[in-house]
Amino acid sequence: MQREGDLNKRTMEKKSWDPAVVLPVCITSILVSSVALEVVYLILTIPGNGQVMLFVLTSYLLFNVIGNMLRFIQSNPTIKGVFLEHGSMGQGWEYCYSCQTHVPPRCHHCFDCNVCVLRRDHHCTLLGKCVGHSNYRYFFCTLVHGWLALLLATFLNAEIFMEVLHEGFGFHSFFLLLMPWMMLVTGQVTLSAFVFAFVADTCVIGFLFCFAFFTLHSILLCRGSTTKEWFRGSPKEDYDLGWKRNFMEYLGERWYLVLLSPWVESRIPGNGINFQTAPNSRKFSKSTDL
Repeated sequence: MQREGDLNKRTMEKKSWDPAVVLPVCITSILVSSVALEVVYLILTIPGNGQVMLFVLTSYLLFNVIGNMLRFIQSNPTIKGVFLEHGSMGQGWEYCYSCQTHVPPRCHHCFDCNVCVLRRDHHCTLLGKCVGHSNYRYFFCTLVHGWLALLLATFLNAEIFMEVLHEGFGFHSFFLLLMPWMMLVTGQVTLSAFVFAFVADTCVIGFLFCFAFFTLHSILLCRGSTTKEWFRGSPKEDYDLGWKRNFMEYLGERWYLVLLSPWVESRIPGNGINFQTAPNSRKFSKSTDL
């Protein structure tokens, strides 16, 4: 019995280290670390008394980015471990042939995670997991603080762009900014110049990427909709309970505090199975008619 228990424990630990999650998280961690180290270096080169304020701001943003990433990875938005009471099935429930079970409304199968996800929004490639009912808060907060951190990094890297452009915007400057890898391989730039150009490009591209996603999810959050529902063209009044109630449904009852720290308690109302709909909605998340 003891050996069987140890074997099950090792099996669970092995499953928790899924390469589909570990690999993207490692790549994302390398990118975050490279940007953070370069920002610290740039802050140290700034003369005057502004270093302390920039260090405090950078530390706060980095704490929230890393903390929300960890909480996002640790959370489980899937149907694993969730008791789906078939007696409560009603309108909107569907049968998933991959998971071989009935699933509630807004629950969809992810072929990357190979499981159904409660109130599935989308699969986050950078963190290797789906965004769903229990971890949307951490995804959104990572997005907000990541956007602010990359905005700060882009601002600090502005001097690098200005120095490159000051030399004249020729083919050398063009390829250094857009394709630093090619310039390094061909021996046109030094390793240090490549590192600064690569990280500066990462900051700008990451900032634009986060800004686009932040804008999209801010709109969806105010409408009480998911990305999948938005692409599918579901009527916005289905689950739109008003912006304040929508924030509570997605970010928790203390939605106004979640940006302070990923460890601020903010209980999400509901269980990810039954959802309240707008009074004029044409859909109902729960019904007793079978």
